Amino acid sequence: MLQKKNNKRILAVLTMALFSTASFAQLANSAKGVEALAADEETPGPEYMLVFRDEFNEPDGTLPDAKVWRYCTRRPKVTWARYLSNSPEVAFIKDGNLVLRAIPNPDKSKDNVSMLTGGIETSQSFTFRFGRVECRALVNPFIGNFPAIWMMPKSKFGWPKGGEIDIFEQIDNEQRCYATVHSAWTQSHRNELHSSNLLMPMNRYHTYAVEWEEDVLTFFADGKRVFQYKKQNDSQEQWPFDKSNFYLILNQSVGNGSWAKNPNENHTYEMCIDWIRVYQKKKHIPLGVSVPMTRIQESKESNEIYSLQGVKMGTNERELPKGIYVSNGEKIIK
Repeated sequence: MLQKKNNKRILAVLTMALFSTASFAQLANSAKGVEALAADEETPGPEYMLVFRDEFNEPDGTLPDAKVWRYCTRRPKVTWARYLSNSPEVAFIKDGNLVLRAIPNPDKSKDNVSMLTGGIETSQSFTFRFGRVECRALVNPFIGNFPAIWMMPKSKFGWPKGGEIDIFEQIDNEQRCYATVHSAWTQSHRNELHSSNLLMPMNRYHTYAVEWEEDVLTFFADGKRVFQYKKQNDSQEQWPFDKSNFYLILNQSVGNGSWAKNPNENHTYEMCIDWIRVYQKKKHIPLGVSVPMTRIQESKESNEIYSLQGVKMGTNERELPKGIYVSNGEKIIK
């Protein structure tokens, strides 16, 4: 592990020497706009250029770069977000990795939840439309495990109409990775495939990727194609993936029994992320200008819960039958 960390630091020094004005986490909506980085050996093809990277090479024990990443917000009704915390115990740098954890809550007198989970995102620093995302990560399968590498839109539409791109998910002690897309269309056309998975050993690092084009999303694990989802029409419902910029999310969560099983609340769950990189084709890189970002319309939050067909289901989540619902633009799984 120490040798890996040293190798990464050598790579970082060489990269900084070559690109003295470019940071490892290139912010696409900075005041000067996107500065396209020259391609290196990691670039998936000559048509792509590196526009964002984070190698997580900060000193051990430090937090992810606050100029790039912010903590995901807790949403008590949303499975993956119900235990999110800004505790330094659930998101930190170690041995050249970002470590994200789900841990037993050490002090329920300060925060009355059974567990604390780590998640970070780039909604305020980096968004983009079309390109290739690659992320090298190691997970630790266990009953209740639910880590994810994914993207959500900067959109006025809530879930699922705004879309969701799940580059990687793993559940429980399964030795497989999942790739999935969500939209209003996938929720109303359940007979159409919108997810697939690949059997692979989870006791080692793998590189998970998505190639996002105007009319197709293609997912990979270690270069092997996991799943492909194509545009069928230009509606917001079926293809929201060309109508908004998306941002990155990295998180370690736990299940609730609906897909991933209920967690062992005394267990520590962990995902290690070696690096994450985003590439874009030259035609998609807005040189000299800020990347356009769709403003989210402000609205008062309501406790009202709706079915995917738009039917009001009341405000008490406990009384809902099993299924998928939406409240305040967030997904609820029962």
